[in-house]
Amino acid sequence: MKITTDFDKLGFHDASIEKIERQLGSIILEINGAFISKEHPNSEGYDWNIEEATLKILGVTKERATFWDYDKAAKEHPEPDFPLDEIMHAHFVEGVFSFDGFKQTVPWYEWFITANSFVLEVKNASKISS
Repeated sequence: MKITTDFDKLGFHDASIEKIERQLGSIILEINGAFISKEHPNSEGYDWNIEEATLKILGVTKERATFWDYDKAAKEHPEPDFPLDEIMHAHFVEGVFSFDGFKQTVPWYEWFITANSFVLEVKNASKISS
């Protein structure tokens, strides 16, 4: 299953990022533990648990990673090449993908990617029975 629309109907809470690869104009994430809402047009009317997927963020023009260490403002991330490994929140608003969560069980990290589109390639998923 390939998904290219309605990012807001996908869930990444508690999803783990297993690998990050950067190619010209794109960032590719190997993700485990995401979710597709039954409201998504590609869902066939079911909620889905995604065990394995690749999230390709396309048309990347900028990225920025920050972390918070009990200060009043975010600081530059010490490891921007792999900014977080567990996602708590993910959004796509006005051309910016934003992710926040944990890195090696430590909170709080943020990752902002300015881009124009995405492709979620689902490798392994199961329907959630209601």
